[in-house]
Amino acid sequence: MLALALLACAATPLDRADDTAAETWDRGPNPHPLDDVLRLDHVQALGTHNSTHVEPESPLDDSHRYTHAPLSVQLGEYGVRQVELDLHLHETEGWQVFHLPVIDAETTCLALADCLGELKGWSDDHGWHLPLLVWLEPKDDLDGTQEDLLPLTGRLWDLEQALLEVWPEDRVFRPDELRGDHPDLPTAIAQDGWPLLGELRGQVLFALLDSDAYRDEYLADSPALEGRVMFADAGTATDPWSALVKDGSAEEITAWAQAGFVVTDNVDGADASDEENQAGLDQGLAAGTHFLASDLPGPVEGREYRAAIPGGQPARCNPVTAPPECTPQAIEDLDG
Repeated sequence: MLALALLACAATPLDRADDTAAETWDRGPNPHPLDDVLRLDHVQALGTHNSTHVEPESPLDDSHRYTHAPLSVQLGEYGVRQVELDLHLHETEGWQVFHLPVIDAETTCLALADCLGELKGWSDDHGWHLPLLVWLEPKDDLDGTQEDLLPLTGRLWDLEQALLEVWPEDRVFRPDELRGDHPDLPTAIAQDGWPLLGELRGQVLFALLDSDAYRDEYLADSPALEGRVMFADAGTATDPWSALVKDGSAEEITAWAQAGFVVTDNVDGADASDEENQAGLDQGLAAGTHFLASDLPGPVEGREYRAAIPGGQPARCNPVTAPPECTPQAIEDLDG
């Protein structure tokens, strides 16, 4: 049962837990020899869009005609390193993950805790993986059509707590850690860059996918995301919270990438042809998109197209940003 009175309170940023509470985790030796050279923005990996989506029995729109494998299969078999979870808040059952109420509500994992637990379980077993990027999208626009779904206004701090109830704080990379002693995130990126991959492996980055009222609410007392658990979708290259970017033209993506920001872009769609999807994937790869989000990362009956990173194991060196000594094995080689 949700403590609704607490949810409505004006919350304060969560403090990072004492290191003594950190989870014991024996990962064995690190098989990646360039982890003192390569950084997050040197990576190019596959992601998924609406990552728990299951095709409804009678789709109202062709864009809903796809079914994702469970999250652990996406990570393990398809090489996905970025997912997107569409969020709703049920009056008695808590945070839930599905696309839209009634018309497109089928999902591979309904409870947010279960979705996060599936991601963490895979991470536990593959400790030297690339950091996972989890976009969290408030999706309550149509929730008024279902009486037991609550508006998400004022509840983002409860969402932070829900994330940390599953993922231990020492495995969540937060905006404060990127910013360091700098006044804002763009300055930190320009002067220091992203942390080395050796510092980020096995961790998760949470990011709020919104560029309107929810982002404004989340930034209201923390314009550079001070004390926050989640990153937020970038505004401009000089906005104090900007570090992670969702979507853009090919030219915009290349410019963001060259400036050190990390970009996710949707590259295909279930309602597009194989040719259109392949063109979108190729464009995203060439532009330097870091996480290429797909509706079709696995085999689909009747289609030749499926999203994949050419030469990836499963990820590869970003053609726009990676240094010449980079190799796919150095980016990720979980069997090394």
